[in-house]
Amino acid sequence: MKRGRLITLAAVLSALALTGAAAHAASTVSESVSASLSRSGGNSGALTLKITRNGRVAYRRRVGAPGCPRCSVVAVPPGKQSLHVLDLESDGDLDVVLGLFSGGANCCFIDQVFRYSPTTRTYIRSQHNFRNAGAAISKIGGKPVLMSGDSRITEAGFTDTADSGTPIQIWRFAHGKFTDVTRSYPKLIRADAAKWMRLFNHHLSNGVGLIAAWAADEDLLGQSALVDRTLRSLAAQDKLRTPLGLPHNSETQFVTQLEKLLHRLGYTH
Repeated sequence: MKRGRLITLAAVLSALALTGAAAHAASTVSESVSASLSRSGGNSGALTLKITRNGRVAYRRRVGAPGCPRCSVVAVPPGKQSLHVLDLESDGDLDVVLGLFSGGANCCFIDQVFRYSPTTRTYIRSQHNFRNAGAAISKIGGKPVLMSGDSRITEAGFTDTADSGTPIQIWRFAHGKFTDVTRSYPKLIRADAAKWMRLFNHHLSNGVGLIAAWAADEDLLGQSALVDRTLRSLAAQDKLRTPLGLPHNSETQFVTQLEKLLHRLGYTH
């Protein structure tokens, strides 16, 4: 089995993608806010999202995203639902989360959040592209977060996507914005790093995509010296391998390029 089926959220989200009929019936209700999807003109028609607040329709628009007017609807974990109504901002008001997929082999899972504006008496849309990793709604310390992974590491091209790792990313939504709060959870980062190292040691024949995810996690923990020392030791032992060929077929060149990438992406300063 390809490693990617075990280590990315994208495979899970793809498996939960809604059919046209399911999308038509999708609906979730919580307290005074409800959200539903309807499709005009049969299964091939456009989807419309309706949000009702205290019995009044506060939002009704066609589903879509910038650059993706025909995005399909997918389930947002937990559960096989495309819609969730919950207090995502932990501010005492209910928000609506809608999951979209742009299509294509490696892209892209987009989560849209609709938050109520008392001024305009309607819902304002915000969105984030979680790329190939997707996201799952979870709770840490009683507060909702969006658990994801950094697909930019997977997409770097060190090896095939299916055998690459996605280092942990944790996002919080507040005041209409998505914020990366991963560094606030070192225990979860350490656990994620241990997972990638364990997988790397079991797949030395094609492990560069896995050790890259480990390096990203450790850099988030401030362990850049450990990362450099470990990578160069593995290169000297001829343990950094991939059937696709390393950059310039050089393990030391792979280490250099990976460290440059992690610096460019903000993992190191």
